[in-house]
Amino acid sequence: MGDPGMDPGLDDLRDTAGAVLDELVRFLADSRSGERPVVSTAPIDEVEKLLELGRWTREGGMDAEDLVRFVRTYCGLGAAYHHPGYLAHQIAPSDTPGIVADLVQSVLNNAPLIYELTPPGAAVDRAAWRWMLARAGWGESGTGTLTHGGSLGNLIALVAARGRADEDSWRRGNRGRLVVLAAPSGHYSLRKAAAVMGLGADGVRPLPVDALGRILVDRVPEEIAAARRRGERPIALVANACATGTGLYDDLAGLAGVCREHALWLHVDGAHGASALVSDRYRHLMAGLEGADSLTWDAHKMLRAPVLTTGVLFRERESFDGLFEQDASYLFEPRMRDVDPGQRTFETTKPPIGLRIVLALAMRGERGLAEYVDRQYDLAHRAWESLRETPGFELPYEPESNVLCFRYGPAGDRQLDLRRLINEDGGFYLSSVRIGEAAHLRAAFMSPTTGAEDVDALGAATARLAAALRP
Repeated sequence: MGDPGMDPGLDDLRDTAGAVLDELVRFLADSRSGERPVVSTAPIDEVEKLLELGRWTREGGMDAEDLVRFVRTYCGLGAAYHHPGYLAHQIAPSDTPGIVADLVQSVLNNAPLIYELTPPGAAVDRAAWRWMLARAGWGESGTGTLTHGGSLGNLIALVAARGRADEDSWRRGNRGRLVVLAAPSGHYSLRKAAAVMGLGADGVRPLPVDALGRILVDRVPEEIAAARRRGERPIALVANACATGTGLYDDLAGLAGVCREHALWLHVDGAHGASALVSDRYRHLMAGLEGADSLTWDAHKMLRAPVLTTGVLFRERESFDGLFEQDASYLFEPRMRDVDPGQRTFETTKPPIGLRIVLALAMRGERGLAEYVDRQYDLAHRAWESLRETPGFELPYEPESNVLCFRYGPAGDRQLDLRRLINEDGGFYLSSVRIGEAAHLRAAFMSPTTGAEDVDALGAATARLAAALRP
């Protein structure tokens, strides 16, 4: 019999987890009320000291009381995504279904590398990507998988695109000068994926865009032709749905037509914006998706799943099936190839992250997921309407999603200094992005606790803090 001291005692687990859960609930209540700063700006050495990391990593000995105090300090130094002033980045405040899913997984620690390791894990993963596939309109012809984040999702899709362009590339490597076409505003993971695939980061060729970074569809044919004249082989074109920086959607229908005409794979990076597919009001932003070949869709953004939860979807099964299959007789049996998740992604051991999506659908329903998307998209538009009527604010476009970019004119070229002051003030947390040559403040309306009154308060806080900037 094993040493019972090495296994979590049931009473110990119940008592410890209960105390920690109480602390987490208090943290969420403080966050939702807006009574604490959105994010800490403490330097890392101070954070290490406050958490007593040196003591715990050297000496151990943490008891239940120490643990609760550690969790309280840890949460107090972390970003409060449920805060009404959280507007910085496109990571969702976690919802109860995802929290429960991760709690269940933490206890079971199941990894559906192969079906027999956890049949329910393999089943929920398949159910989750099949639901996403149906929302994309590819339920009859397509297939998919789940992975950890949009970066891996984009890599998987581009590997599949390369496989169509050169079916021997997986075994023999790249032949010729393979390139990917994308907007300069395309996610930086595209360059990482190109480098990993042996194309080099410079293998992502920039397409002509308008002043807001959207691909100019009528210029794409000449770019494809120019690449081929240079002896390059374009394997895919990547469209933004929506662009991370601006929240604006490319013309998917127009790009699908061009790619079809030139026999080029169209991948849609819908990490953030594909959740519009669940909304009757905003689904039109994804019009033209039916002509794409693959789609990346992050559930940890607008579906409020914990990080990282990503679907990688393919319009045609033959584009993906068998892509990552490997011979490992101690694991894989040919008869199980269609249900072993480990044969369907770049990763091997990973948790059944589909449980987060399945429970969200079960507990909130598609209607609940759509209501969140609608609310956050509407709120960004409400902010645009409010700020454009407020003296001093400059807004370069009407938002299409829940991302809004703006400048405060009186701050001139010190927009980044203004951002720092806003974040240090504690009431709001903003990010920034460069549009053209100008730095802009950037608000991503992710928290369900943010309301119209917070939009008005943001405008007032921006003006107040800008006055503190020295010339």
